[in-house]
Amino acid sequence: MLRNGVLVSQFTWSVIARILAKDGKFEKIGQVIDMGVCNSLMYNLMIEGYSKSGNFGACSDRLNEMVDKKLEPGFGTYSSILDGACQHKNVEMIEVMIDSMEKNGHILKLPLSEYDYIIQKLANVGKTYAAELFFKRAYGEKVELNDATYECMLRAFSREGRVKDAIMIHDKMLERGTIANCNCYTLFLNVLCKEDPTEKISELLIDIIGRGFFPSLSELSKFIISQSKNRRWREAEDLLNIILEKGFVPDPFCSSSLIKRYCSRRQIDSAINLHNKLEHLNGTLDTDAYNVLVRGLFKERRVEEALKIFDYMRTHNLLNGESFSAMISGLCHENDLKKAMKLHDEMLKMGLKPDLKNYKRLISGFR
Repeated sequence: MLRNGVLVSQFTWSVIARILAKDGKFEKIGQVIDMGVCNSLMYNLMIEGYSKSGNFGACSDRLNEMVDKKLEPGFGTYSSILDGACQHKNVEMIEVMIDSMEKNGHILKLPLSEYDYIIQKLANVGKTYAAELFFKRAYGEKVELNDATYECMLRAFSREGRVKDAIMIHDKMLERGTIANCNCYTLFLNVLCKEDPTEKISELLIDIIGRGFFPSLSELSKFIISQSKNRRWREAEDLLNIILEKGFVPDPFCSSSLIKRYCSRRQIDSAINLHNKLEHLNGTLDTDAYNVLVRGLFKERRVEEALKIFDYMRTHNLLNGESFSAMISGLCHENDLKKAMKLHDEMLKMGLKPDLKNYKRLISGFR
């Protein structure tokens, strides 16, 4: 076909069709087909899009066109319509598609032994609603499914972001004593981390991580930060502790928010215990949290610990002007003017002298 004097290949049209499908412009794909350019991919993209939106009239029309043009609709074509019918609870279309798939040899009449095969096949191509249909039928008929089938369902639900259904499958796996592979749990944990924090999800994360499986550290960090922002402090603390016990260090903000909370509640021992765990793994807080901790230590007159924390900050290049001000003020209050002056000189050498008003207040402690 010529467009502006340029011959456009079938491959190029297929790429264009994928782009149009991604943008939800299925009518545009139809216009391309009506121009005389067509292949199975274009029809499958349209049918999948119409199925997801519940437009089964358009699905049927395009399916019939494929048959007329001898493009041979395959398992993917029929399963897309079946998946959409299951999603939209269109019972009539569900039965029509199952019958068509059986007649065309895409699935066999379902004796009890075939449930595992069809559920896994549908789950592996992302047709989670259709897979769920057969899963529920098998469950209702008390068919004992293979462990691999449960794993496929957990993976598929996780990929599609169907969190409640993924949790349901996971709970059934626990009841059965079924253990999925590491990649499957990682996928499941990652999707859990994207949810709003709840007690149930926190418990799941702690349990699965405790069994030796781990999500993306960045996703887990975001979840703990969300817990803190939602003031779910105990859950954030429990989750952070198990991560550190497993030898991983999340984003510094995760620990920093807890340290600030401990200091605001004068739970300095808890703050130091948490920092000790971080230090063991060479982890750090953010500078603001360190400054809060240093001031908290001086309020409790724990000078040696404040000095140790300050040295650790220096080692990790986390000092700023406020860090020096907190230390110098604290040391002056403890009448350790020699150490205070030494830090004062270091501060000036590093170019971290505060503004004139704050500097005058700071050096007043030397009098």
